[in-house]
Amino acid sequence: MRRSRRALWLAAVAPAPAVISRSIAALLASLALCTQPRADEIRKGEYLARAADCIGCHTSNPSRPFAGGYRVPTPFGDVYSTNITPDLDTGIGRYSADEFVRAVQKGVRRDGANLYPAMPYDSFAAMSREDVLAIRAYLLAQPPIFQPRPANILPFPFNQRWTLVLWKLANLHSGGFAPDRSRTAAWTRGAYLVEVLGHCGACHTPRNATFGMDENRAFAGGNAGIWRAFNITSDKIAGVGGWSDEELFRFLKTGAVPGKAYASGPMAETVMNSLQHLSDDDIHAMAAYLRDVPAQSGDEKQPRFSWGNTLGVADSAGSNGAAQGSGAAAGGDLYRSLCSGCHGTNGGGSADGSAPSLTHNTSPGAAMPDNVVMTILEGVKAGDVAGRKSMAAFGGWLDDGQVAILANYVTAHFGNPDARVTAADVRLMRAGTSTGRTVMILAGQALAACGAVLLLALLTLLAKRLRSAHVRP
Repeated sequence: MRRSRRALWLAAVAPAPAVISRSIAALLASLALCTQPRADEIRKGEYLARAADCIGCHTSNPSRPFAGGYRVPTPFGDVYSTNITPDLDTGIGRYSADEFVRAVQKGVRRDGANLYPAMPYDSFAAMSREDVLAIRAYLLAQPPIFQPRPANILPFPFNQRWTLVLWKLANLHSGGFAPDRSRTAAWTRGAYLVEVLGHCGACHTPRNATFGMDENRAFAGGNAGIWRAFNITSDKIAGVGGWSDEELFRFLKTGAVPGKAYASGPMAETVMNSLQHLSDDDIHAMAAYLRDVPAQSGDEKQPRFSWGNTLGVADSAGSNGAAQGSGAAAGGDLYRSLCSGCHGTNGGGSADGSAPSLTHNTSPGAAMPDNVVMTILEGVKAGDVAGRKSMAAFGGWLDDGQVAILANYVTAHFGNPDARVTAADVRLMRAGTSTGRTVMILAGQALAACGAVLLLALLTLLAKRLRSAHVRP
């Protein structure tokens, strides 16, 4: 049977199966070339987001990563982190590339409002656009989660975002990261990780009169909310100048260096969420940079890790004739019932290292007992990094007086005996805010400024009168 003209035409123009296969293969290869850079950018963004610890501040519920709602105590009140999942309504799903870069580097939301510097854009301002966009690619690849941000708790005038324009004028410096050509590549990488991505200065640098980072005292110690962020300059007493390179590396990577320090509070969470995931080369680079940070002295009489009093509970809680319920005896009772099971009678820690030693430990050895108090109140989230276990919080079990007694016992017997705390101090730390102190500081600054203006006016008036008397015939 003869085939129809239509069949003959189709046979003539239809491509052979081999041609179709080659076309499909070429199309798939083209798609692979398009998607491979995208996948590489997402992987790079994931690593950079780890280095910047985005998940640490933008996650309040571990089952809803990057959905925001994390409470950040600031000197002005409580700020809650934003949702940075791709959700269109509560997240960053509608942010363009330029809008996202502007938010990260300049602290400006998509609607043009200023972000509070609880978001460390004063450090991120030096981040490269390429790195910011890689982080954006990674975040946009995450599942969108609908979660509105809780309202910030900020009293007037701190709740007025327009006032941040003044803060930015004083503290936000534009311009990218400028490598020092005289330094090694490792040192330069460490500088970028410490100063920019890791924004270490946000906690470890004291604040100036405008509550920006005091660049003249970089890394000399500051606050992470209510927690103390210690001096990490090269000073041998106040800082980490007495640490070896390997000890610095180990602390950054694991948060634990027996005989020196154990990370707690926000630093423990930074190790858990961020630093443990960085490459060894990057951790070594950070250590190399910190080793070279100019030394800044502090109030310490000796290194924080050097305190090593090992007087046991049994030696102090009753043998000296102190009445039960008084300071030393009550502290010994609390320590024996709540702490000695893990940390040992003499504070030496557990044999397997899962519970740290309280002797030769920077927290009990600090000049101020804030971190000891906060550890008792909030516990420690260690995430089983390097086998170290988390510690339960006792804030719900102990009242302010008991926390003070226990903290004083720990510092007196295992750390700096000069560090003391009262129940009133604990009450303020438990509240988790320093807004009242900030208001007093600002009020004092305002009074000082008014006094200076008044004094200048009086001196000007006096000078005019003296000149007038001098020229009078």
